[in-house]
Amino acid sequence: MVKLQKGWIKLHRCIKNNWLWEDKPFSKGQAWIDILMMVNHEPKKVALGNELIIVERGSRITSIRQLCDRWGWSNTKVKNFLKMLEQDGMITHKSDSKKTVLTVVNYSDYQDKEDDKNDTETTVKRQANDTETTRKHTNKNEKNDKNEKNDKEDINISVSLKFDEQSIQYRLAKLS
Repeated sequence: MVKLQKGWIKLHRCIKNNWLWEDKPFSKGQAWIDILMMVNHEPKKVALGNELIIVERGSRITSIRQLCDRWGWSNTKVKNFLKMLEQDGMITHKSDSKKTVLTVVNYSDYQDKEDDKNDTETTVKRQANDTETTRKHTNKNEKNDKNEKNDKEDINISVSLKFDEQSIQYRLAKLS
């Protein structure tokens, strides 16, 4: 069994311009990602005939025929796929003679602006913490280097004091 990873990745809609995306027919996974990229990331007004429709964030007006063309699938396969996604609680869809409205359930789980803001803030905080840690580590190393230098100087001073002509040890050694 594959262990599910937590977190998410940003996937820019321009991936649809890549030659790999042109390969038909789509897999079910590709079609699902395509739906996620198709739906609106913010509310949008759409004119359909003489009607002005507000399409909410996470929704898209399309048609079964358009999805057939996009994915290289038959009409039946598209309808069955949408039905399967709806049964799994991933989307809702409503079709009439003019349009099909797809809505991704819990769209914010896939593309939440607040998460994006939080991720940016977290990244900035991590970078600041890393910089501070690096600075502290560098300062600690410099301090350690100074301590080692001071220790060497102390040893040299101690040695020179022990064998200096003015020291008691030197004079006693000379007398004997």
